Amino acid sequence: MPNFERWSRWFACVPELGADKTKAAALMTWVAAHAAEDGTGIEFSEESWPSLAEETGLTIEEARQALETLIAHGLITAVGQETPERLVARAVI
Repeated sequence: MPNFERWSRWFACVPELGADKTKAAALMTWVAAHAAEDGTGIEFSEESWPSLAEETGLTIEEARQALETLIAHGLITAVGQETPERLVARAVI
C-alpha cells in the first residue's frame, strides 16, 4: 500500500479525537513529515520538542498533551522503553 494511502487512513481518525483534535492533528502532521520511511518510528527527545513547537505552532506542553492524546487513542505506540528524556514512537497506521 502506498505511504500516502496509509497516512490518509491514519489522518481519517482525527474527528474521533474530540476536543484535542486540532492540536493532535498538528502533531500528526509533524510526525508524518519526520517519521522514518523504514518504519522505525520517530524520536521525541529534549532536542526534538523545540523544533516540533516551532514547526507546528504548539507550545511544548501542548505538543506533549497531543502526543498523550494520540497514544490514548492508539494512533501512536512506544517502541522500546520510554525514559523521562526520550520516547521513540511509531504511528499506528
